[in-house]
Amino acid sequence: MKPCYCLILLLFLGSCLSVSKEQRTTVQQFAVRAGNFSTLPEKIWMELADIRELRGVYYANSFTDPVIHLSELDAIVQERISNDKIPARVRPVFKILENYANGLVQLSGDDPFNSNSKLYGTFGIELETLVGDYNQTTEISKLPPGLGTLLTETLNLGTKAYLSNRQSKALKKYVNRADTLVSCLCTEIEKYLSSGLLIQLISNEDSGLGESFRYYFTKRMPPSIESERDYIGLKKRVERLKEFRLQALHAVKKLRIAHLALKESLNETKSLKEIAANLSGFYTDVEKLYKMVDDINKKI
Repeated sequence: MKPCYCLILLLFLGSCLSVSKEQRTTVQQFAVRAGNFSTLPEKIWMELADIRELRGVYYANSFTDPVIHLSELDAIVQERISNDKIPARVRPVFKILENYANGLVQLSGDDPFNSNSKLYGTFGIELETLVGDYNQTTEISKLPPGLGTLLTETLNLGTKAYLSNRQSKALKKYVNRADTLVSCLCTEIEKYLSSGLLIQLISNEDSGLGESFRYYFTKRMPPSIESERDYIGLKKRVERLKEFRLQALHAVKKLRIAHLALKESLNETKSLKEIAANLSGFYTDVEKLYKMVDDINKKI
């Protein structure tokens, strides 16, 4: 075959592999939302701990004996240290999702593929390390390895068109390989959000608020306006926490669906128009969570 025909054939085959600008923009939008979502579910635990701490302070102030008072305050500190170990078990899952999303942002970017190789390597090495460390802590629900290694693979240099096609091929391969990982991550996050322990702890705070403040008001009569406002504020925060957990659970289910849709679009089994609803559903859920986090941070 003559050289010119070979070049034409390579360019033709490359165009079949290439990812359109619109597709890369869609990947970028998804990656940003997925990265944002990865930071949200742990807010539940942080808010729960804050509510428990303030409730405990009021309970401790029910005691006029300084020894008992200090003992109750020390118990609050120890309980927080102990409870912080529980989300630590699922924290790596959120970090892995965040790293995957960061790699996805870079792979779908407009810069020449080889110009960010060091950055790819950083995300890839950390991603592979996180997955390996997580798998060492569990005998079941192991995460599939290899995605970080894929991200750090060295691409051969060539013409700009060739680099673009290599980038498209790598992006498709990255998303396809990641779909199993993302599904496993979603399963683990769902377990965390649906766990009987988390639900019970939220329920305990709901009932514990009434008990702690009832005891406090009995010992500290008449109650101050500030304490009454704190009680009402804490009750509202617990109700928001219940809603946030359910919304986060809804969002992680949409995340799994959205990533599968993204894979189908890159594989050209579905058009961007066909997957638009799946993506927008996930985006809407993330926006709702951010609004809820804003309300939680106000602590009113």
